[in-house]
Amino acid sequence: MNKTARAFGARLRDRFFRTKWLVMLTVIIALVFFGRVTDIKSLTQSALVIGLGIEKTGDSFAVSTLSVVVSGSAGGDNAQNYIVYSAEGATISEGLDAIAQKMGLLVSLSHCNVLVLSPSVFSVDHAQLFDPLISSYSLPEQAAVTATEGAPSDVLAARTGTTVASTYLVQAALLQNLGGDGLTLVTVKDFLADSLSRSGSVNIPLVDVKESEHQPEGQQEGSGSTAELVMNRNLVVNGGDCFVLEEDLAQAATMLVRKKVFGRLSPVLPGGEAVEFRVLDVAPKLAAEGMTVRAELEVSVSFLEAQNSTESGKITPSSAVVKAAAEQAAKDLEERIYACHALSLAHEADFLHLQNEVYKKAGYTLPENCLDGINFSCSVKVTVKEAG
Repeated sequence: MNKTARAFGARLRDRFFRTKWLVMLTVIIALVFFGRVTDIKSLTQSALVIGLGIEKTGDSFAVSTLSVVVSGSAGGDNAQNYIVYSAEGATISEGLDAIAQKMGLLVSLSHCNVLVLSPSVFSVDHAQLFDPLISSYSLPEQAAVTATEGAPSDVLAARTGTTVASTYLVQAALLQNLGGDGLTLVTVKDFLADSLSRSGSVNIPLVDVKESEHQPEGQQEGSGSTAELVMNRNLVVNGGDCFVLEEDLAQAATMLVRKKVFGRLSPVLPGGEAVEFRVLDVAPKLAAEGMTVRAELEVSVSFLEAQNSTESGKITPSSAVVKAAAEQAAKDLEERIYACHALSLAHEADFLHLQNEVYKKAGYTLPENCLDGINFSCSVKVTVKEAG
């Protein structure tokens, strides 16, 4: 009996090792085969598209890409260079294919973090605009959507006086509100969701390129002047129509329709006292009852500084001037929201998303284009939080 068991165990062991070596041999053959037939390029032979600009001119599209090219040196160190390619085509895909020929590489937008679009581009159906970029070129749905009144290629090619690409600066400014203006990131997913909703309007950050007031010393002749990327306005996109929201209105509108909004508030009191607050949290609430929408906005802030104050002693969050400034900031925001509502009626562009709120309850019974039939009211409260 023991001899039979030992013999059976030996047969199992031999079969296991034969199968193991067969599997290993198969894997080695597969790796060698695919390694020989697959063209694997190193980073020094690749260009990664990190920014895409599109402008519509007549019946054609001017397409621009910002690519990072990694070049190697004899010492083994790699250096990053940023290059802008531009091409025109009857379609966006044709423009990207022309750029691919210039690059000598297939264009992939899988690493693209910022889109810079001309207002003329929005005359194209929005779903048809983004669908081929997502499905054929792997554009991430979390890429930021921005606009510019100039040429998108100027934003991509802007020399900012740093070693960081322009699109990285744009993305960081939107994610972290580095400008302090309360503008926030609008992704491809956000843009499509808003533009295809019942309200049908969306406001996106507008990027302005301005020449830097002070140029770096020792700059090489012919290297071009450095520029600043300014983002303190919004572009409202309502179908194919677009118009600009200036800085104060852009901040108020963004606070009402986006949840994660930061930035600063800078109220000035009637006596000339100027107080600066940092926004910590924004809690917007819209509620519909029939054809009436009531908006409530609660803003939590921290006190930064006060100037021109006649109050004696150290100014703290509990000081009278700070409390008065918080009330003034709430009043200013409320006035700006009403100004945004008036502007939305004038342009028939529901960028405050009032129809979306009514639609949640009314459903398909809500008439088309009923923005002017919706009654609107709002209230704003600004609360100063103690430090720590």
